[in-house]
Amino acid sequence: MATWRTTEPKGADFMGQPQSRRRDRHREQAREQARERRLRHEALAGTITPASAPLVWRPGWGCRVLAAVWFGVLVLFTPFFYGQDGQDLAAFRPVDWFFRVWAVAVALWILGRLGMWRITADRDGVSVPGFFTVARIPWADVGEAVPRRYGFVSVGHRTAGAFTPPVLARLLRRPVAVEEVADHLTVLARHPGLRPTGKAGPRTRGLPYIAWTPLPFLVIAALHLLAL
Repeated sequence: MATWRTTEPKGADFMGQPQSRRRDRHREQAREQARERRLRHEALAGTITPASAPLVWRPGWGCRVLAAVWFGVLVLFTPFFYGQDGQDLAAFRPVDWFFRVWAVAVALWILGRLGMWRITADRDGVSVPGFFTVARIPWADVGEAVPRRYGFVSVGHRTAGAFTPPVLARLLRRPVAVEEVADHLTVLARHPGLRPTGKAGPRTRGLPYIAWTPLPFLVIAALHLLAL
C-alpha cells in the first residue's frame, strides 16, 4: 500500500516562510534603523556646542520614586534578617549568612540602578558607576552608545541608566530619553570638537553602589532599637 509523506521545503521555518526572506527583511530593517540613527546624529551634531563643565545625567523623579519604594520594601522585610521565632544571629549557620548577604547585595544593586546611577561625560571620556567601582571609559572605547529596549544605555563595556523603555515612552507620547542620551554620547564620541572641555572630579563622577551599603543597615538598626 502506498504511503504519502509531506516534507517542508528546505530553508523554510515553522510558518512556511523561507528563512532567506526573513533574513532579508531583518537586514533591511537594520539598514533603515542605521540610516535613521545616522540622520539623527548628523542633525544633533549641528546643535551641540562644547560645554565648559562635564555633562551629567541622573535619575529623574520616576526613578527616585521607584528607588524610595524599593528602599521601603527592603526596610519592611527586616524580620528576614533576624530569622523566625526570635532566632538569635549567633545561631545562624554559614549558609544562612550567605543567602542573607546575597539578598542584601542584590537589593542594593537594584537600589543603585534605580536611584543612584549616573552618566558623566567630560573631556576624557564617560564615567559610569558600578557596584564596586566607577568605570572610566575613554572616548576611543565608547564608539556608539546603544539604547536598549529595557531603558538602559550600553556605553563601551558598561550598561548605564534607568530610563523609560522606548515602547512605553512612545505609548505615553513622551520623549524617548534613552535614545536621546545614547545619540548625544555617540555624537560626542565621534566629534572630539564637541566634547566638554572640563574634567570631572570624583564627586561629579559619583560613588559605586556599594558605598551606600551602610544606609539600609542604619535604618534597620534604628528601627530595631526603637522596637526594644
